[in-house]
Amino acid sequence: MSKNIKNFRSSFFSLALFSLGVSSLQAQNWLEYINKTDLFIVNFPGEPEVREITHESAFEAIFPARVYSVESDSGLYSVTVVDYRESEKIHSERIDRTEANSSNSVWVTDVRASVAHAAQLFRLRGGDITYDAWADIDKIEGQQLQITNPDQSRSFIGIHLHDSRLYILEATVSPGRPPPGLFQQSLGILDEEGKRIRYLIDAEGRRTRMQVMHEWIGVDPERGGQQLIK
Repeated sequence: MSKNIKNFRSSFFSLALFSLGVSSLQAQNWLEYINKTDLFIVNFPGEPEVREITHESAFEAIFPARVYSVESDSGLYSVTVVDYRESEKIHSERIDRTEANSSNSVWVTDVRASVAHAAQLFRLRGGDITYDAWADIDKIEGQQLQITNPDQSRSFIGIHLHDSRLYILEATVSPGRPPPGLFQQSLGILDEEGKRIRYLIDAEGRRTRMQVMHEWIGVDPERGGQQLIK
């Protein structure tokens, strides 16, 4: 069987699980977690724990980040949000500059390289990489990886950059568990008003925002499921 067919079947299976899972969101204690600080929405199997951390960038600068995570019987689910919005300031104040990271535009490169850098960190972590390709959520570009770990658990990763925030979605499920489609397919990026962002994109990467058919904050619970807004 060719790699393309395997990848297609994996993607199709994840989408099918997502479609089936949404209808049983409440029955399985899953909720739509809406974060108005880091501007995202995702399905979690419970209220996440929030931790403040730091993230070392491709050019070895240190950026603030938050990890939102839930551990359940089915696996470990997390969204890490790295805040690159002060990249210019952080780089200008560095006292450990080298020839490689001292240009006036290195802060721009650091932000633009953030998806590739995060993906490489996952590749270096070890395990058998079974999927590694370009991906998008609502035409917000990024990278998606699937890794079978040495203990035969599987990690499903999505990495996306929007408005200088890097979103790293990761779910690790035990051996024999199905792909975490309900989580994996649910990430959305919000604007400052809490409206989901969706784009049209052309071949050159130019984006035009399009109108979505419904709102996510304050939606009728019968249609939207259980929501937790933070």
